[in-house]
Amino acid sequence: MGEEQLLDIAEVVFVRIADAFVKNGNTVRETFGKYAVSDLLPDQSNVLDLLSPLGFLEALKNELKMEELSEIEVACLMRVLAKPELENKIILNEFALIMENFGVPLID
Repeated sequence: MGEEQLLDIAEVVFVRIADAFVKNGNTVRETFGKYAVSDLLPDQSNVLDLLSPLGFLEALKNELKMEELSEIEVACLMRVLAKPELENKIILNEFALIMENFGVPLID
């Protein structure tokens, strides 16, 4: 499977996530904040809110009531979101910006 196909699958899943946010009525931070952990970047300059891949998937299921994603859907999402240099964690602010591009407001 090519990189373009992976991105296409991730985009379809992002649209589904955005639809779930619209139904839920909450922001990304309200929905995922309790699953995030604040951590210093390795260069000790910035603190980021990070989500583990499992925490991210748990929030999708529990908070947004999304049905189970297929293995390929999860793999495509993680390809886009996970940061290998941060132990494959997801940066919450980055996810919020991506979701803003799909119509999910950053703030209420």
